[in-house]
Amino acid sequence: MAVYQQELDNMVQWDGRRRSFYEVYYLRFTLPETERAFWIRYGLLAPRRDLGPPSASVWAIAFDGSDPTSKIAVKETLMADQALIDRDIFYFQVGENAVYNNGARGKIFSGGHELRWDLQFIPNEETQRPYPVSLYHLPFPKTKFLSPNWSVLLQGEIAVDGKTLRVQAAPGCQAHLWGTQHAERWAWAHCNAFREDPNAVFEALTGQIRWGKKLLRPLTSICLRLGDGRLLRFNRFSQLLFNESRYGLQGWELTAHRGHYRIKASLKNRPEEMVGVTYTDPDGSKLYCYHAEAAGLQVQVFETGRKGDHLLYQLSAPRSAAYEVVERAPIPELSLQL
Repeated sequence: MAVYQQELDNMVQWDGRRRSFYEVYYLRFTLPETERAFWIRYGLLAPRRDLGPPSASVWAIAFDGSDPTSKIAVKETLMADQALIDRDIFYFQVGENAVYNNGARGKIFSGGHELRWDLQFIPNEETQRPYPVSLYHLPFPKTKFLSPNWSVLLQGEIAVDGKTLRVQAAPGCQAHLWGTQHAERWAWAHCNAFREDPNAVFEALTGQIRWGKKLLRPLTSICLRLGDGRLLRFNRFSQLLFNESRYGLQGWELTAHRGHYRIKASLKNRPEEMVGVTYTDPDGSKLYCYHAEAAGLQVQVFETGRKGDHLLYQLSAPRSAAYEVVERAPIPELSLQL
């Protein structure tokens, strides 16, 4: 059976024995016509040996833009030896929940709520990497992140507490990350549901990494694919250090330059709509992720020249961008669902 590079990039990296290791697959998508959005996460955690046995977990979160207070989050955790990992193709299963090269399925009941899903998509032909290729072959940074399915249209269905929603051409993405330690803190955004160009895709990631006792300067990557297929990457080593990034719970402002192009992105967020979840590092330390699926995003691309900047493209997504902020301490004014 032929396995293409995109699928190879999704293959489980954990060898079943290594400790101080974690691995995650996530799938996010929106249903713009219903103001619903979903975030599904499959994970492995192999902590230090003194912290207990490896585990595998799946969680699913349902967002409702028409009722921001209605945020449903469910989770299931099993021992890692109960997970099914295929080493020849991309297939990872935990209980009744599985993620594979062209879809995902699942069923979780917890906290009085139930989510079920059966989703399919056509895999992308190429993996999107937010960082230079060389960083994926070095021990630095300690987490590797890529998107084998950076922009897909999902089909199928998802049921929330018994109410089934049809999923038809829902814009979303599927990504893969693994490593020995999370970044110290980060912000991330993704959108492929722009009004002006439904084929455009935007992603930004900024994070701070600890090197020994020193907290390094944030690294900021910005990538934009236009509907005509052109890919604008602002992620060379020099750009990672000097792309402008200012973020908080209320939003994110980004600016970057490359050659004759300048990109400006402005994201607006409503903190009360965020879902808070807890991550655990292999050393037992905690991180607190606050995730939204209905942020507003505007992206402008300029051509620079002696006579000034000329606006080439303008994209807007009023309520369909994913946005998350992760910190090492919980944010008191926001609750944690998981």
